Amino acid sequence: MSAKSTIEALCVCGPTSSGKSDAALAAAEDVGGEIVNADSRQIYEGMPIGTGWPSAGAMARVPHHLYGIVSPAVRYSAARFVTDARIAIAEIAARGRLAVLVGGTGLYIEALAGTMPIDRPAGSDELRTRVRREVQLHSHEALREWLGALDPIAAQRVPAGDRYRTIRALEAALAKREEGIECASAPSEPRVPAPEIHLRVFVMNVARAELRLRIAARVGAMFAAGLEDEAQSIRARWPAAPALTGIGYAEALAIADGTATRGEAISRCTLRTSQYAARQDTWFRRLRTARIIEAGDRTAASRAVTAAAREIAART
Repeated sequence: MSAKSTIEALCVCGPTSSGKSDAALAAAEDVGGEIVNADSRQIYEGMPIGTGWPSAGAMARVPHHLYGIVSPAVRYSAARFVTDARIAIAEIAARGRLAVLVGGTGLYIEALAGTMPIDRPAGSDELRTRVRREVQLHSHEALREWLGALDPIAAQRVPAGDRYRTIRALEAALAKREEGIECASAPSEPRVPAPEIHLRVFVMNVARAELRLRIAARVGAMFAAGLEDEAQSIRARWPAAPALTGIGYAEALAIADGTATRGEAISRCTLRTSQYAARQDTWFRRLRTARIIEAGDRTAASRAVTAAAREIAART
């Protein structure tokens, strides 16, 4: 396969606990594919319980990539993910196999697909409302990465911790896009030569009530599997790790620090996870080219994803 070829890959995404990992595994196993992680927390080493890595059995059945590749003390980024994912996908394609991406980080998936800023329409009279909505949905780090994708020079110019100026720069960059004005690329940002990646994106959809039940079960299983010990181990090795502020780890450490009971921590973690899942659902529902898979029935959802994988594999 030449470096200029377009590589087709399957992407299974959706909110946490929607069943995307099981569906992706079934599809990859059926067509002889390989899994590529597209979750911003699962890239950290030493955090398999709290970030929901696939089981050891699943990893033994199908090759998995981009799990545990960086220290929890490192701040990973969408730009780095694109580079790492392109390399992994190209290597999988060179082996004659299908790459099956799976994850819940919409920013990473859109950056890889090339649909940033977001592949969503926005009229100029609604621009500020749109930005305010995005500010409510996403962290400051996500806004910074979005700005970097839109206007790399502005992202270098605005101080990393300046939220107000970051938001104003986002508005300016989006206004330029609406007027058809291209923002200049940062001269210091090297372009990584890579084949074009064409993602077939499938979004797993589960009714909110059912999803809350799945999340509650998942959180309970994480704590039962040793999340508290994992969180303390990470803190002992990397006390200032940004990953420790993530959902699950903050609650587990609160137990260790005596600021919450185990029951309180589990309830808080379940609530925060449900809130996060709602934000994920909002993001993925606005992907115009994605296909929605009704995933209330796990078996039917896996069959639909596997059928798509067979179709792609037959063409490559």
